[in-house]
Amino acid sequence: MRGRKWKTKRVTVGEVLAWIDSALDVKSFDDVSNNGLQIAREGDEVSLVAFAVDGSAESVKAAAAAGAQLLVVHHGISWGGGIRRITDSEYAVVKAAMDANVALAAYHLPLDANKKYGNNWELARYLGLKRVSPAFTYHGNVIGVVGYNAHGKKIGVCSGGAGEEVVEAKRLGCDLYVTGEASWGDRIAAENVRMPMVCAGHYETETFGVKALARGVSAALGVSTVFLDRPGSDGAKK
Repeated sequence: MRGRKWKTKRVTVGEVLAWIDSALDVKSFDDVSNNGLQIAREGDEVSLVAFAVDGSAESVKAAAAAGAQLLVVHHGISWGGGIRRITDSEYAVVKAAMDANVALAAYHLPLDANKKYGNNWELARYLGLKRVSPAFTYHGNVIGVVGYNAHGKKIGVCSGGAGEEVVEAKRLGCDLYVTGEASWGDRIAAENVRMPMVCAGHYETETFGVKALARGVSAALGVSTVFLDRPGSDGAKK
């Protein structure tokens, strides 16, 4: 990060999250993730927003090292009924955030599904797909897409751990299904229905939306943003 020139505009945590809530239409999703702010910080002023796929202790520390006051991730630490006990994994993240005074916010299904910033629409653009439309329902939320490549083949795309949608891809008439990872049972199902499936990596397929959202926040609010890749990962080539 050394030597990089950040923008100088400062905003607040509330302004950043309000913009994201609106841009991703968060209120429209029934999500197991508790989307939005999950760990607060002392003070509300933000001069740098960091983005990462996972709300891990290492991501929080990397955000702090970069000089960020807010970390926005795809996978947070508060799911369903929230955090009942701050122990083990959750304790490590909370401690890192409090030690560094870094706020943590998460956006799960809204970031998978969004047409402008979402993982799956961004993946479709990366793959050069045309005539893209929404597909693949998860817990009542349509989060994936189908589209056509340059050879007229129908491609289904659903990032992350969506191997269970491989049979649905077959029903939709896809020639290929692209996801992040699949269980052994999902792989057998793909074999049984003769649906070619590419598992490109849970993490790798979910860098696309995070990076797009970082660009969107910077463009809309004028604040500096940075994407934090996992150490040792080449992330996604975008």
